[in-house]
Amino acid sequence: MSSNPETLSGWPIVGHEWAVRQLQLAVTHDEVPHALLFTGPESVGKFTLARTVAAALLCKSDAELPPCGGCLSCRKLNSGNHPDFLFIEADAKGGALKIDQIRDVERFLSLTPNESRCKVALIADFERATIGAANALLKTLEEPPGYAHLMLLAQDAELLLPTIVSRSRQIGLRPLGRQQVEEALIARWAVAPEQAERLARISGGRIGWAVRAVTDPAYQEQMEQALTAMLAVLAQDLPTRFETAQEMGRDDAHLPETLEYWLTGWRDVLLIQTDNAVKMTYREHANVLEKIAAQVDVARTLAMIQALEKAQQALQRNVNTQLLLENLLLDFPGL
Repeated sequence: MSSNPETLSGWPIVGHEWAVRQLQLAVTHDEVPHALLFTGPESVGKFTLARTVAAALLCKSDAELPPCGGCLSCRKLNSGNHPDFLFIEADAKGGALKIDQIRDVERFLSLTPNESRCKVALIADFERATIGAANALLKTLEEPPGYAHLMLLAQDAELLLPTIVSRSRQIGLRPLGRQQVEEALIARWAVAPEQAERLARISGGRIGWAVRAVTDPAYQEQMEQALTAMLAVLAQDLPTRFETAQEMGRDDAHLPETLEYWLTGWRDVLLIQTDNAVKMTYREHANVLEKIAAQVDVARTLAMIQALEKAQQALQRNVNTQLLLENLLLDFPGL
């Protein structure tokens, strides 16, 4: 493929302009690395960007900048049955990315392409790979077949083996500006301005979260339930907190988002305590958060923020979820 960089058209990606530009040029010059590592917070846009690159590699049209979206290859990818594309993610319940799943990737890439000129394997949640799974991937990274492209998604490169990172081209994505998310919701998803402002504010720059909140009403309800649970813990005695930890541990699929909601809530408490309430995220819950701010000192608020950040980091390392929750809920002040 060849193209004048000045005439490159856009991909359906919100923000991350530098990464999009870099990858578009790599596609047009047929210089996409065999291993790409996309890093950044959950729902920041890693999957959408990686899958767009995969679609561009597999596209069979003569479009100036693939993917065209209309050829047979693009249609197959969109319907989830392209023979030259494999998507792997960690088990929702168990949380770990296992060695057997990596073996599936190895077998997939060992066979030559069926329809396209290359094969693409996309692995999400790679920070949740077991040591055995990560080591198993190294051989493929060291000696990839000429037609193979491997794309890894992870929240933080520091959570991965250095040998994995060194053998990949890293594309680090950061949260978008609030205004950029708001404008995209209005322009692309026809969201009313008032709702777009609210979702952009709550999203923390994670466009994926905002879009899912628009398309799935239950997603916003999950946030409300998480905040209700956080407030409930403050009033619980120790035995009840252990019961709460056990209940949360039995269904931990939503735990990463729950911790993020809790962290945002405590950051709002700190903003109130430091006379910066205008910057709050959960403005709709200001009355309740103001009561917490009045009963908890700043030092305890900072300790809670730190405890939640450590819990998030620990969760990415496949720790014992039950023990993590018990320790975290014990850190909560009593009101």
